[in-house]
Amino acid sequence: MNKFFIYFICLIAFITILMVYYKQAKSNYGTVIILNGPSGAGKSSIQKSFQKLMMPNLWLKPGIDNLFDMVMPDITPENMQYWQSDNPIRWVSTSQDSDGHNVISIHVGPQGDKVAYAMNSVIAEYAKSGCNVIVDYIAYDQKWLADLQKKLTGITTYYIKVELPLDVLEQRESARGTSPSGHARSHYHTVYGDITYDLVVNSEKNKPDEIAKQIKGFIENEKLS
Repeated sequence: MNKFFIYFICLIAFITILMVYYKQAKSNYGTVIILNGPSGAGKSSIQKSFQKLMMPNLWLKPGIDNLFDMVMPDITPENMQYWQSDNPIRWVSTSQDSDGHNVISIHVGPQGDKVAYAMNSVIAEYAKSGCNVIVDYIAYDQKWLADLQKKLTGITTYYIKVELPLDVLEQRESARGTSPSGHARSHYHTVYGDITYDLVVNSEKNKPDEIAKQIKGFIENEKLS
């Protein structure tokens, strides 16, 4: 038996061990549900309903608010000017569209992009640690979505499009007052990107509890197929 043959056998054995380890690791991964849609579409309400529906099976509900927005520096009257001008983190601009509607746009700089990519990494690490997660996501930049897809490779992931008409969305935006009027319009036509969604839900026609049941039924059927 020559040295080359021994080396070849050892290499095959090593690769086999790695494949078994990787397969076992994947079997311990959690499942990820990405709810992508504009601000005000009702994603956080869907998260809460789904989390409640799935108990005692634990599902975590991270998202754009607690993994991106809330970790950023506070915006105060004293520093407002900074956040309304071009900077490396993020800033807000005000404009009007061709029909004269106000548009409040969020722009993210290179430092802010790093936070978004870290958010994606956290989502993936939750799953790799065995946690199930349902995520409230807003793809302000399609680079974020591409990075998320890459980091979730090998993890069971369902991309769900949360949609509703723009006029209904803006009525909600005005009523709840948590974001300025015109913010949802700024990304309404771009937030979904060109990815293929596993499921499309309509938050105008269906209540959060109903959508949660739709999602539960869908993923259970997928696991059986």
